[in-house]
Amino acid sequence: MKSQFIGIIVSMGIEHFIKKDTKMDKQMLGVRNYITGHRLVEKGDCVLVGLSGGPDSVFLLYALSLFKESLGYRLFAVHVHHGIRGEEADRDMHFSEELCRNWDIPFKKVFVDAPGIAREKGMSLEEAARILRYEAFEETRREIEEKYISTDDGNEVKRPRCLIAVAHHMDDQAETVLHNLVRGSGIRGLSGMGPRRGFIIRPLLSVRREYILSRLKDNGIPYVIDSTNLDTQYTRNHIRSEILPGLREINPEASAHIAHTADILREADDFFVRLASEYVDKFAEIKDREKTGQEGMEISIPVTGLKSYPELVRQYVMIELVRRIGTPLKDWGAVHFRDMDKLIHGPGNAHLDLPYKMSADYRKKHLILRINQEIISIKRRKNNDGACKSSDS
Repeated sequence: MKSQFIGIIVSMGIEHFIKKDTKMDKQMLGVRNYITGHRLVEKGDCVLVGLSGGPDSVFLLYALSLFKESLGYRLFAVHVHHGIRGEEADRDMHFSEELCRNWDIPFKKVFVDAPGIAREKGMSLEEAARILRYEAFEETRREIEEKYISTDDGNEVKRPRCLIAVAHHMDDQAETVLHNLVRGSGIRGLSGMGPRRGFIIRPLLSVRREYILSRLKDNGIPYVIDSTNLDTQYTRNHIRSEILPGLREINPEASAHIAHTADILREADDFFVRLASEYVDKFAEIKDREKTGQEGMEISIPVTGLKSYPELVRQYVMIELVRRIGTPLKDWGAVHFRDMDKLIHGPGNAHLDLPYKMSADYRKKHLILRINQEIISIKRRKNNDGACKSSDS
């Protein structure tokens, strides 16, 4: 993006662009209906837009500016400079700041050291940047909530809700589903991104990128381009620039159909989550509940009845057991739950080491999950008790 685009917005507030939108088209009404239909925002909320300066986040800021008066929320923006891409990243930050200044939207810029964290934690630069970005979003969200705390007539403290709006759209959803598909994800991965996750909302999942670009062009709204998004060595970029266009040659509605399938699978995932939760409520026994997430926490469940269910249901029950015991699910994969399933179909008196110093034991027709001080099999070897049985040994 050439620097003169920034000059275009200097003398043009958001009112200039709103005036050109005296009549919303079907797509813009669709965005508004998506927000209200999923109850993403309520009157009195604060909405914080993650603004990169790219077309998607600029369109999100623009759309939410159009709706804020009628839906009754306050609008803010935050830009994260990741300490990568040099002058291009500086350009993006200055562009975002200037855009918000002229659209009269409160703006914050945050600097993070993604390369340093990537080296320190031994993770990819992309993953480090994503983690730091969302940490910055969350910190800013809390700052806004603190700033707008008020009291009512009865002196009761009222804390406003601040939401984080991100600019994922329908084509991003299709990319996510395809990416997860080739990685071997289950139902949850294939359900893609939901309209809401905690304080994070995605108001644009019903919108195609093609519409976003045409709307910005028609209204003369500038944006910047991140050159790394054009690098097809990244898997997501390859899917975006090569795979999805090929699928659209087969069917122009490919992205819409993939996104719709993700919606259906998300409903299925929600159903199995509820089913598993009810099953665990009914049959599981929890020891030392006050130690949730800590050493000594233990949960057990009889497996005779569980084994009569399909493998998919058993996996959801095991996921719920892990969630109840209080360890993060982030580093768990399908292989761990398959190994647990092999365990309960084995001869019994068997043991399995799991992430986060957890263990699974199959004893007396019960599956027992426990958080330990150290990995059990290592502890037993230290005590010269011999190798323990394991379903994956």
